[in-house]
Amino acid sequence: MKPLRLALLALLPLCVSAGIERAQIDFDHVRRLAQERAAAPYAAPADPPRVLADRIPADTDRLRFRPDQSLWTSENLPFRLQLFHPSPLRPPVAVREFSATHVQVLPFVSTFFDYGELRPIPKLPASTGYGGFRIHSPLNRPEHFDELIVFPGDCTFRALGSGQNFGLSARALALDAGPLGTEEFPRFTDFWIGRPQPGDTTLTIHALLDSPRAAGAYEFVVTPGATTRVDVRAAIAFRSVVAQPGFAPLSGMFWYGENSDRPAGEPCPEVHEADGLAIRAGDGTCFWRPLQNPPGSFGSGIAVDTLRGFGLLQRDRVFEHYGDLDADYHRRPSVWIEPVGDWGSGRVQLVETPARGRLDANVTAFWVPDRLPAPGTPLELRYRLHWTDAEPASALAPTVATHVGALPARPLGRLFWIDFASPALARLDNGALDAEVRLGPGAQLLRQSVRKNPVDASWRVALEVEAESAGRAVELRCRLREGYNPVSETWVYSWMP
Repeated sequence: MKPLRLALLALLPLCVSAGIERAQIDFDHVRRLAQERAAAPYAAPADPPRVLADRIPADTDRLRFRPDQSLWTSENLPFRLQLFHPSPLRPPVAVREFSATHVQVLPFVSTFFDYGELRPIPKLPASTGYGGFRIHSPLNRPEHFDELIVFPGDCTFRALGSGQNFGLSARALALDAGPLGTEEFPRFTDFWIGRPQPGDTTLTIHALLDSPRAAGAYEFVVTPGATTRVDVRAAIAFRSVVAQPGFAPLSGMFWYGENSDRPAGEPCPEVHEADGLAIRAGDGTCFWRPLQNPPGSFGSGIAVDTLRGFGLLQRDRVFEHYGDLDADYHRRPSVWIEPVGDWGSGRVQLVETPARGRLDANVTAFWVPDRLPAPGTPLELRYRLHWTDAEPASALAPTVATHVGALPARPLGRLFWIDFASPALARLDNGALDAEVRLGPGAQLLRQSVRKNPVDASWRVALEVEAESAGRAVELRCRLREGYNPVSETWVYSWMP
């Protein structure tokens, strides 16, 4: 193994005066730092250098990292590292590279970046830090390094599997997300990126998170592939009580879809990065909650005794349903979260806020355990994220479409078409299945029917529902049964009449 010092001498010839320390960096090291932070009062990040505010545009995307400066290129390693220019809108983060025996902060190097027409080039101290980073790997073909995972410097990250385009984001932690009005946004302050070795198929990243009410240590082990896997280990301690902490959060955009009206003038039939929240419980029940774009902030949760997994999925992969040649919504990855170990009982919480365009990330889903540790006591979780164009196999038929329409002469009425499909259902004849339908308080079921679609062998449940009054959310649930046995996942819908 080439010593870390030699690698940095090759990459940073003008900046090697920054100290290289002999140290072993692992999750336990970062966890100790997080516990020390959590035990002390929160310290707000220092103001970035004045030159950032005076000379750097807020849109630092215009300041591009030069690909020929990608770290680890000259050693022909299986991953490459690119850095983001620090921004005047967000405190920079410290980025370190570590090996089995050494660690060093990566100093800021202006020659890493193409400043375009910005002149003179601002002079920033070597200690400035960066606005985040991204990792490249030969994801789609051996000779080309594609973007694999991006950490933009807040507390989010996004990854890709083969043939996918960026869409959903994962977050490290959500604090009071939703209608509570007290949401706090933690941020990563420090990263440690493991220098890969020839032949490595995984990359390890450690991170330190901080906010006024929580501090945490994170480990990310990234395995690229057709489905890219990110194994996460987290230890989080709260400085004070949080009403609704959200673990393993996912965020994305749902503007409109098959269950909503298309905005006037929009050419695309649908615009969304995910079309539903999927949940699997320990008793074998599978839930599907179609996403919506509500008129106001809306939260709903599904409780489970044992969680087997949940995710925001882009289940609809038909290009014609989107028609966008640039956004490629049919290629946006689904993200499935698989708990490692027993997370206990709790709920998967979904928060939806209004979206007025395709750039609004208005949907967040996360896990809320029933029991929370007291402030100062670390909570540890392990889980695996799958960035994929598929989803875990199930014997239960999935929901493949949800359509919602009006009922004539009934202002508080709605018609729901719920389509289920699977090879097993396709072999059944009309009349073989019944629908089990449950409505929450505030609505009545006027009519229901179940029949097989002769065109594609899917099965449609049609529900006519009327609410007692406007402005009160009603939960609807439906699944198909063959006799007493469920044969489909449970469709769950929150309807606001």
